[in-house]
Amino acid sequence: MADRRARIHVETRGQEIILKATIAPPISLRGNQREVQVLREFAEFWKIPYREGASQDGKEILVSSSSVPEQEANTPAGIVVFPSGLEESKRIAKENGLALRTREILLRLPVAPDVSVSIRTRVNEFSGPGIEPVISAGETPVLYKLSGTRVHLSAVDLVSEYERLVAGGLEEVPSRKFRLVTKIPFSYRAVPSFIRNRAFRAPNAVTELTEDRLSPVECLRAVFLASLVVSAGLAVPRIAFWRRGKSHALAITHDVETKLGLEDGAGRLAEVETKLGVRSTWNIPSERYPLSSQLLISLATAGEVGGHDTKHDGRLIFESFENKVGRVGKCKSRLESLSKKEVRGFRSPLLQHGRELIDALGKAGFQYDSSAPSWEPLSPTSFKPHGVGTVFPFFVSTMLEIPVSLPQDHQLIRVSGLTVSEAVEELFRVSGWVRGVGGACVLLVHPDYEFGQPENSEEYYRLLERFKSDHECEILTLGELARWWTHRANSQIETGNGDISIRSGDKEWSGDLELELVTGYGRDGFKIERVKDSLKIASPLRDASREEGLS
Repeated sequence: MADRRARIHVETRGQEIILKATIAPPISLRGNQREVQVLREFAEFWKIPYREGASQDGKEILVSSSSVPEQEANTPAGIVVFPSGLEESKRIAKENGLALRTREILLRLPVAPDVSVSIRTRVNEFSGPGIEPVISAGETPVLYKLSGTRVHLSAVDLVSEYERLVAGGLEEVPSRKFRLVTKIPFSYRAVPSFIRNRAFRAPNAVTELTEDRLSPVECLRAVFLASLVVSAGLAVPRIAFWRRGKSHALAITHDVETKLGLEDGAGRLAEVETKLGVRSTWNIPSERYPLSSQLLISLATAGEVGGHDTKHDGRLIFESFENKVGRVGKCKSRLESLSKKEVRGFRSPLLQHGRELIDALGKAGFQYDSSAPSWEPLSPTSFKPHGVGTVFPFFVSTMLEIPVSLPQDHQLIRVSGLTVSEAVEELFRVSGWVRGVGGACVLLVHPDYEFGQPENSEEYYRLLERFKSDHECEILTLGELARWWTHRANSQIETGNGDISIRSGDKEWSGDLELELVTGYGRDGFKIERVKDSLKIASPLRDASREEGLS
């Protein structure tokens, strides 16, 4: 490991904080069942050691969604309170003799040099003689410390905002116009494409694709981790997102809507991918047009085949739960019969999504879904901007959802009106930000559209070559990405006998997991130190110099 004392800068009235490399103890999560479940999502995302309920020995860092009893306020390990709901913030302010003001802002925080995350949210601003800010975003306090205690108080309601963005983003309400279209006795694609394209335009959509729309959940996650690091004054251990030596990932995906796309455009895209030595996921409807077993075997061998419903008619989301299970199960069985390979994943036509559909996919035997966009400017189902607000995979019950994090070709070219070359540049811009936060770039290119045309093969090559030449980019199929993220999710950090190490979920990939120490947070984001193997650690509660490390 690098030097044992890490100097960092945090916006704490100009002070400089010096942290020792002593490892922080596990965190203890407290709140009602719903609140603890959300706090657990934050801890699991970073893979920070945690427990639920009351502290077993008083040595854990207490993370609570409500105020804590006065007798616990001076615990040596520290306390971070993320008030859930405005009423809880009011109660905490009253208990501590503080004034409270709430306002809506665009909150932006650094996570790495020249990389920031942001969210439009309500902040709770506390004031009074017994409180001081210890993390700020410009002039806006994000984390406070109650004087004379180890209690830290968040200005951001992580629980409510996470539920609003992720749980709310999973449920998309179809527009009346879309409901009417799906009731006609023939497929919506029977309407000439020039009419559909004209009705589905948003020329300013590209300028609206900003970090606070694409991935506001990353700002909430940054608040959680930064609050732990600063409040504990110790290095917080976590498991890196990707395989050792990689900083981010790319999954190349194709939704094949037509017979022409499968038999013509798919071959051109596959030829480019073969030249670059990359593999992709081909999502195919099982009953919309005649399928060649030989062609599907070829695609499954070169990459992988995923389900894309049966008829691509936009009606899947309106089916009953039982009919959803039967329909997606039928799609899976036929594609497996034709491709001679297991079909592990699914993407819904029109990127339709919902919790019930995800549950149906799990019951039908799928291992992951990739139907929810991180954000798209105009959903064909709701006719509104929509997304789940994150560029990382996440679990919905036992199913893994892998968001489509990059704007798809259809939205860039046919909705926003960009040329193919301009679309490539926009994909570079957005993927550069996803790279900065360490996320998963999920690219959706249709062989039926512009990239599948012969005159655009060079642009498609230019697009993929940028990722291929980045040695920190892990290029995976969706199935491989799902397996890796599940492997990371099933792995845990273990401490004991003065050591810290990773207990692996998948022994085959155990050596690829990377242990990191978050040793500080400040104007350049998080300070990270990578650990090669297991690490000898000091006991934070026996370290007499711990309090001396804060100044």
